[in-house]
Amino acid sequence: MSNRFWMIVVGLLACVQGRAQHWLGVSSSNYAGTNALFLNPAHAADSRHKLYINLVGNDIFLANNYIRWVAPYSIFGIMTNTVPKKYRSERGAIVWKEEYYQERLNGERKHMHAGGDLRGPSLLYSFNNNRFAIGLTSRGRYAMSLTDVTEETARVIRFGTDNKDLQSKDFRNQQAQLNTNGFLEMGMTLGAVVADYDEHFLKVGATVKRLVGVYNVHADLRNTDHRIVVESLNREREFIVVQNLDATYGYTTGAAFDNIGLSPKFLFGKASAGGSWGADLGVVYEYRPEFNEYTRKVPKRGKEPDPNKNKYKFRVSAAITDIGRLNYKNLNYTREIDVQKVRDEFSYSEFNMANTTPLAVAAVNRSLSINPDDAPRAFKVGLPLAANVSFDYHHSGPWYVNAIWVQGLRGKNYMNIRPQSVLAVTPRYETRWLEVSAPVSLYDNYRAVAVGLAARVGPLMIGTDHFTGIFGIGKPQGADLYFGLYAPIFHRKPKEAIRCWFPPYEKLLKRKR
Repeated sequence: MSNRFWMIVVGLLACVQGRAQHWLGVSSSNYAGTNALFLNPAHAADSRHKLYINLVGNDIFLANNYIRWVAPYSIFGIMTNTVPKKYRSERGAIVWKEEYYQERLNGERKHMHAGGDLRGPSLLYSFNNNRFAIGLTSRGRYAMSLTDVTEETARVIRFGTDNKDLQSKDFRNQQAQLNTNGFLEMGMTLGAVVADYDEHFLKVGATVKRLVGVYNVHADLRNTDHRIVVESLNREREFIVVQNLDATYGYTTGAAFDNIGLSPKFLFGKASAGGSWGADLGVVYEYRPEFNEYTRKVPKRGKEPDPNKNKYKFRVSAAITDIGRLNYKNLNYTREIDVQKVRDEFSYSEFNMANTTPLAVAAVNRSLSINPDDAPRAFKVGLPLAANVSFDYHHSGPWYVNAIWVQGLRGKNYMNIRPQSVLAVTPRYETRWLEVSAPVSLYDNYRAVAVGLAARVGPLMIGTDHFTGIFGIGKPQGADLYFGLYAPIFHRKPKEAIRCWFPPYEKLLKRKR
């Protein structure tokens, strides 16, 4: 049987974990615009832009503590179609072998993370002499989590039921937790300068977010015993005998995803599978010992701070992001079931053609003799609540160093979208039209080390927080890539004072005198 068969049986484990990525290479920049608001909404005020328009941006992320990538070519080679000819078939297709993955077998629980963040049209506008700002943002976020997986179950998910090393063995007290979410987010950010005492500068910000849930699959497999058995009449087919099954699984129906729209009823009403409100809160302090050097002359008003220049020697930022929950409460689209069985069987014939999520769900329900439509049930999913603290040091000229700590605040409840805690240091070269940075981070909840590289050139930014994963250096256990396209409009220079103008007859009188 295929990997999909067992992934379905153990609770619709059709996905691996995901999370929202931090864009470490660009989010701390003074030219990050709306991208900085997702880390701290206080960055809206005193922006280097009069108007910042984000056109599109996206990132993808993958990390795990079970499988290493040991292929002779890199993920970058796959993405750019530059894999050498010797690793291709006669038809030019890239050869994909099982030995390109290396297991880490140490008896510990396994987890995998994969997901992304599609950043849509957004804008940030500064007004009232750059002391106030308003931001409007849109995102599509897909966050998935497969955690607390016993090693034996992880191997079955990896190899499928047709692996002979896993057949005819009793697997006891198996566990796994899955939570997969896709949701839309629309935010409004307000930022303001609340204190400006020459050397000391303070600003605050808040974001209110409308959340619209469009997709969810979750499962909690608890202390389950099973055995993979080969059919006696056909050795190419297997089935699973579950001797003890204790689980909860739920999902949104296919119609919830198919009915995605941009109507007010869908975004703010009851037409979606779920919806709620969320918030981000932030504060930023800047120490400006040489504030007098960053002023400009303004006709009739004398001098004022130059909005086009960074003025701090160091900057300290703190924020709490993703406060709130997704409420999947539209019973037309939500289903959740508790299952407790002493014995059950899952056959090859039932799952052989289950190659889509709706078919997989139907196969599970038939195998368990369950009709979820009889008693629809709502459920809630916690947003990836996190706290972050950042310290940005201006060394000299265009050179900066940033340190950031992001700590997830959600517990171990599998129904929450678990944020990924990270600690990173990022040196960067920053100018108005060009920026290069190289973050070094402890990611995956401080379990692994990664080196990244990012660049901003004109209206384009591109980067990775996991350079070695993208280019296959060493034996990476993750990869990450993000990009953005934007339109920056900077603050204008003050107009010069209007010179005195004399009508022609006054000029003539002057000459006669």
